[in-house]
Amino acid sequence: MSIKRELREFDYILAILVIVLSFIGVMMIQAFAELLPRYATLPDQQRFHVITGVIVMLIMAFVDYRFIARFYIPIYVICIALLAAVLLIGPDNITGTARWIRIPFPGGFDVSVQPSEFAKVFLIISLATFIDKRENINRFIWLALYLVLATIPIIMVIIQPSLSAGTVLIAISLTILFIGGLYLRTIIITMLLALPMMTIFYFDMLRQYPIIISQILNERQLQRIQTFLYLEAGSDASLQMERSLFAIGSGGLYGRGFMQNSTFVIHGHNDFVFAVAAEQFGFVGSMVLLAIIGIIIVKCLLIAYRAPDNLGRLIAAGVAGKLIFETFVNVSVVTALLPNTGMPFPFMSYGGTSMWVHMAAIGLVLNVGLSRTRSMFESND
Repeated sequence: MSIKRELREFDYILAILVIVLSFIGVMMIQAFAELLPRYATLPDQQRFHVITGVIVMLIMAFVDYRFIARFYIPIYVICIALLAAVLLIGPDNITGTARWIRIPFPGGFDVSVQPSEFAKVFLIISLATFIDKRENINRFIWLALYLVLATIPIIMVIIQPSLSAGTVLIAISLTILFIGGLYLRTIIITMLLALPMMTIFYFDMLRQYPIIISQILNERQLQRIQTFLYLEAGSDASLQMERSLFAIGSGGLYGRGFMQNSTFVIHGHNDFVFAVAAEQFGFVGSMVLLAIIGIIIVKCLLIAYRAPDNLGRLIAAGVAGKLIFETFVNVSVVTALLPNTGMPFPFMSYGGTSMWVHMAAIGLVLNVGLSRTRSMFESND
């Protein structure tokens, strides 16, 4: 297929919506940074992340995903190696978590990358290709191997600890497995077997001092959930939610106006960027933002539905599942419907690695869409 045809069939609407949402995120980060001088450089940094992210998206869109999928084993190995490197480097002195790898450049300029973010797109490619190469994923040996391959990076991410990234990897793995043809009876049996354990976890969490959950989650994660359940005033997690809700409420129907925010939302450049947008643009503006991300997700699902092969369908569906889960959890946290998990809002939250990964994921979806038109033209030749 010629470049001219590819450019004609390129899904410009999807690409433009992603870019628009990303630059709205830059605007929100700028509004947040106005309230605190030490965040003054964040908007410029995020602009750089968006611009370089668009380049990544275009590269991924025009390098055939079937060619990329040939290297799914090395991609998986690299994923595990990066996650292992993070654990070997150890916790950051400031945050106490092991999530970043700092890459030094000449002139004292350092770049921090977050392998748990890369793991999301690496796992989409690896797991989708693994299923595509199996005639029947419901065979015990292949299903067991799939679960092992998915579980290893999930556990490595959770023990960093990064519960939010770990849950996203779980959502990706389950989405690809479901779209890959997992039998309905297997799903029902698994849910029935998991129900007693989930019931135990639920009642354990209701205790003031959980016995089982405290062995799984670290102190900070447990505190966030306890704050959500018991509305513990004065804690950091409680203060984050209180300021988020106050910002959303002060925005009213139409908002206070751009750069007119009066509430300092903790982590307003990252996990709570949606609350900053709600204060400035109100309920109407918030619905517009959700409509944009909703259209992006729907287009990913449509491309998955129309994909020319099973591999393309699995990749596009995996990306859609990732975006659905991240958006749902982020908005639920910001509106105090779920405990604070540290989940960023897709394309809007601050972060270079997160932006590049989201753009790369959309690039893969665009690639699948182009491959559909490639197949159409090739069949006519």
